[in-house]
Amino acid sequence: MEKSMTFDELSILPALAQTLEKRGITPLPVQELTIPALLQGRPGWIVSRTGSGKTLAYLLPVLSRIEPERPDIQAVVLAPTHELAMQIYRVASELVRESGLGTRIQPLIGGVAVSRQIEGLRKKPHMVIGSAGRIAHLMELGKLNPRRVRWMIFDEADRLLAEEGMAHIRRIAAAPEKAPCHIFVSATEGPGAVKAARELAPDMELLKVREERINPAIRHVYLVCEEREKIDWARKIVRGLEASRTLIFVHRGSTAERVAERLNYHGLPAVDLHGARDKLARQAALERFRKGEARVLIASDIAARGLDIAGVDLIINLDAPSQSRDYLHRAGRTGRAGREGLVVSLLAGPETRLARRYAGELGISLEEVRLARGTLAAAPSGRERTRPAGPTKPPWPKHP
Repeated sequence: MEKSMTFDELSILPALAQTLEKRGITPLPVQELTIPALLQGRPGWIVSRTGSGKTLAYLLPVLSRIEPERPDIQAVVLAPTHELAMQIYRVASELVRESGLGTRIQPLIGGVAVSRQIEGLRKKPHMVIGSAGRIAHLMELGKLNPRRVRWMIFDEADRLLAEEGMAHIRRIAAAPEKAPCHIFVSATEGPGAVKAARELAPDMELLKVREERINPAIRHVYLVCEEREKIDWARKIVRGLEASRTLIFVHRGSTAERVAERLNYHGLPAVDLHGARDKLARQAALERFRKGEARVLIASDIAARGLDIAGVDLIINLDAPSQSRDYLHRAGRTGRAGREGLVVSLLAGPETRLARRYAGELGISLEEVRLARGTLAAAPSGRERTRPAGPTKPPWPKHP
C-alpha cells in the first residue's frame, strides 16, 4: 500500500505543518496533487468532489508564500455567498492564529457596515476574503487597492464565473499590476466557467483528482411516498435514525420553514437556512447547528452551496434534485474526508426515475428502502437493489 505524504514533505511552512500534525490531520489526495503546483505559483483549476479538502489545498500554499513584512494585500479569495466567505475566513484565521503567523486577514462581505470594513483595511491586511460585489464596491470607493495582489482565488468557480457576475470579477481581476496566480476551485467544471477562467488565466492547468466522485463509504437509498407525505416521512426518519446532525434539502425557502416548524413542534430541534432570510439569521442558524443545539438543518441548494459543516451523518433529499450534479453536491455534505454517511431521497412515484439517473451518471448504487422500527430495510419490491436484503443500522451511534 502506497504511503501517504506528510505536510512537511509537501514543503508548506513548518509552523503550518506542525499545527496540522497537532490536529491529527494528514494530507488528502487533492492536497497532495495541488499544493506543490501552487507553491510554484502555477495557475490552476482544482477539481475534486465536495468535502475532499479543497479549501486547505489552496490556503496552505498561499499562507506559506505570503510575506507578513509587506503591508500589501497579497491574496484575494472570492466566494459566491457570504456564508462560504466567512467559513473560509474562519479556517484561514484559525490556521494563522494556531501557527503563530503574522498574517492579517479580513473578511469583506455585504450586509456589514462599509465604514467598519474601511477601518479594517487601514490595518493593512495581507489577505481579503469576500464577495465580488463588496470587494468591487470598496475598490470603486478607493479604499481597497489590489494592485500588488499575487494570488487570486475563485472558490466555487463554476458559480462565480456565471455570466451575470462577470462584471465584478473582470474588474477585480484587471486590478493587479502584474498578473497574479489565478486559482479556480470547484467540485465540477462546466464548459462555460472553464472558458471564462481561461480568459483570465490562459495557461492554467487542470488539477483534477482521480478518485471516486462520491465517497464510497456513503450509502445511497430512496423511499417512495406521496408528495404530501414527504415532510412526515422526513420527521419519522430523523426520529428513527437519531443522527447527530441531519441536513434536509428542499427547493424553496417556504418549504424549509414548514419543515423546521413541523420538526420543532414534534420535539426535534431544527433550523432552516435559505437565501430569502437575512444574513444574521442565517449565521445564527448555522451556529446553532454547528454547536449541536439544533440536530437538523434545512436548506436549499443555493443557501447550502459551499458550506463545510463537520459531522453531518445524514442527508435527506425531501425535494429530489433533477440533475445528478446537484445530487453530487448534496451527497458531499456527509461522509467528509472518507467518513461514513447516509443519503436518503424521498421520491414520489414518477420521481423514481431519478434514482436510475443518479446511479447511471454518478456510478453509485441506490436501493429502495422502507423505515421499520428505526432502521432502514430493503423494500419488498427490491428495486435497484445491489446489496443484501434485510435491515441495516445507520453508520453512527445513536444520538444520546
